[in-house]
Amino acid sequence: MQSTANVLNPDAVREAFRRRRGHWNDDWEAMLAYSPDYVAAYLEFSAYVADRGTLSPKFRELIYVATNCTPTHMFEKGLRNHARQALTLGATPAELLSVVATVSAIGIYSHLLISQSIVDLVPNASARANPSDMNRARADHAALFGKVLAEADPAIACDPHFYSRWLDFAAAPIRGPHAALSLKDAHLVALAVHAQCTQLNPAGIRLHAGAAITHGATIDEVLDIGRLISSMGIHAMVFALPIITELAGEIEGNEHGRLP
Repeated sequence: MQSTANVLNPDAVREAFRRRRGHWNDDWEAMLAYSPDYVAAYLEFSAYVADRGTLSPKFRELIYVATNCTPTHMFEKGLRNHARQALTLGATPAELLSVVATVSAIGIYSHLLISQSIVDLVPNASARANPSDMNRARADHAALFGKVLAEADPAIACDPHFYSRWLDFAAAPIRGPHAALSLKDAHLVALAVHAQCTQLNPAGIRLHAGAAITHGATIDEVLDIGRLISSMGIHAMVFALPIITELAGEIEGNEHGRLP
């Protein structure tokens, strides 16, 4: 894929994409018609993590499932594609649903932001909570995440009972008979959804990067999550290309219709 000849040859680009990414569909064919160079450059960019080998093919697809089903993205076409790929690579429905369950816990950051505002505006707001309840919530948080960051403390202080209920919800994918993710993998999944370009939540990134490392992730694995999900900007092209092509065709058709 490094030579100019290969980059400019649509058949070579298509074959390389199938070989290195494991799939091909009409979206890529449309992009190939737009620019073989563009698809070839995207392939080199998006396959970087696969070439390094720190994340397994199945786990990469699980990460893509997570980023495509987040409340801030909900890209059905991408979800279907990567869920199918994950199943083909040996993922179980339980693993896929554990990934989705992990994603579903990200809504707590609405409460964290409001709790921080309340603590800033009303300094004694946290005085109402029972210290033993706060300590219990902090201990439960530490068991799941490894460390209570400053962003979480106001929420614990304002309402430790509510925070404890969220912790139980967030831990469901890794506890009980239906658990299908390790702590490390669950935190890497959560890291991906907090770091993806439709979310960009610094507090969530710090929390889950630290927790993933605490539970055995390597620095390269954490960094490769960021590298892997950086390619999701391609959805701009997946979304826009067929619309622009359709509109351009309509305009061209209208132009021909007006010819004498």
